[in-house]
Amino acid sequence: MIFNSLQFASFFVVFLAVLFILPKQVRVWWILLSSLYFYSSGSIDNLAYLLSSTIVTWICAFVIDLVPNVDFKTKLLRIILLIEALVFDFGMLIYFKYSNFIMETLGASIPNSVRLLFSNSSELILPIGISFFVFTNTGYLFDVYRGKTRAERNLLYFSLFASFFPSIMSGPIERADRLIPQFRKYKDVKLFNSENIISGFSLIVWGLFTKMVIADRISLVVETVYSQYYVYGSIELFLASVAYSIQIYCDFMSYSTIALGCAKMMGISIFDNFDAPYTSESIKEFWRRWHISLSTWLRDYVYIPLGGSRCSKFRKCINIMITFLISGIWHGAGLNFILWGAIHGVLQVIGDIIAPIRAWLYKKTNAKTDGIGYHLTRTIITFLCVNFAWIFFRVSDYRVAFEIIRRIFQKPNWWVLFNDQLYNLGLGRREFNIFFVSFMALTLFDWYKNRRKQNFGDFMNDQPWYFRWVVLLVLLFAILTFGMYGPGYNAAGFIYFDF
Repeated sequence: MIFNSLQFASFFVVFLAVLFILPKQVRVWWILLSSLYFYSSGSIDNLAYLLSSTIVTWICAFVIDLVPNVDFKTKLLRIILLIEALVFDFGMLIYFKYSNFIMETLGASIPNSVRLLFSNSSELILPIGISFFVFTNTGYLFDVYRGKTRAERNLLYFSLFASFFPSIMSGPIERADRLIPQFRKYKDVKLFNSENIISGFSLIVWGLFTKMVIADRISLVVETVYSQYYVYGSIELFLASVAYSIQIYCDFMSYSTIALGCAKMMGISIFDNFDAPYTSESIKEFWRRWHISLSTWLRDYVYIPLGGSRCSKFRKCINIMITFLISGIWHGAGLNFILWGAIHGVLQVIGDIIAPIRAWLYKKTNAKTDGIGYHLTRTIITFLCVNFAWIFFRVSDYRVAFEIIRRIFQKPNWWVLFNDQLYNLGLGRREFNIFFVSFMALTLFDWYKNRRKQNFGDFMNDQPWYFRWVVLLVLLFAILTFGMYGPGYNAAGFIYFDF
């Protein structure tokens, strides 16, 4: 069940209608049952994996919290319980997501006992959202172990935290100290709140617009060029790489926006996962704005425990590289993802190293750093770097990525810009014009969001009622008229479902 389907629309309408009329005391039960139904709609097997991870995590965290951290024996017991839960959660993730990669990479060096364990790995079906709910649960474990939060005694609230349906498939990766207190006090939430309903509905519409009108449309160009990269020259390949940068942003941001809107209409606040990331002026800033729940998870549970920036410059660089390599591996089992993470790590390390040199040059040359030209140049350079890395993310074979990059620099064909040949890349003139106008609307709002720090729902709440109606009707008209669906169209799921 995906957000841009009639099945989900029907599910959510029924869910809200029942939620609004149920007695306050049973609302959380209805949300839990609906979440479990939503997650199991794809496969009942998926539900078994989610529930097993939830129960093991809850029990181990509960016992860790009960055991006093006072002497060697109790400390050892806490460590053992933590390791057991982590081995179970990450073991499940590794088995389903990385067993093929391990078998192919290590080959004959794998002992027969291990080979037997992974003998059926090629037949495994990756449970949807496993990377997200494993990181959600293990983050909770770390917080309980470190004493940052108390273990949740009530299995109902913890199960709801681990399976909350707006975020279970593709995040955001939530934190227990943010979400569980909201469930505990949910009976006191005023559901018929006009601001929440307007904001939530606006976010859902905006998310559907960016997914169905922009992401799914530009994906046709990406698929056309990347599937036959060897017949295209520099211009088509470069434009396809830019198209993919737009596609993955609109696709993933749309899911997070719809999730945010669904939760908002229920009176629950979750992470806003994106903050206009392509307006960033450095790779470091990009990762503060892109997939915020993952980047903060990696910061809190990988980078800072490694020493963060409270160490030598060399060690800091190593910590950055380790964190980004883990980010790459989290996204997928393949050398292309590892290289993608490494590229971002190297770019951030280089940015940190040259920062004082750049500041010195600006001072010596009296360069102006407060004008639009300076900020625009930094934004464009950052986008091009991110765009370069996305090539490795898009292809399944890193060698193909290197070949595409080689062709971008060595196969110039400027004439295609002037002979209408670009309209043969999956989008005709009319379809491209629809994409261009829609993308300009997204760019305008991202510029506004970068300046005002407001998401689309908050923006709509601040507007007069007539303005809200006009904007929402225009967006709904665009979704119904220009959205990519219907006979002959292969409805695209969200890209991050694969992770």
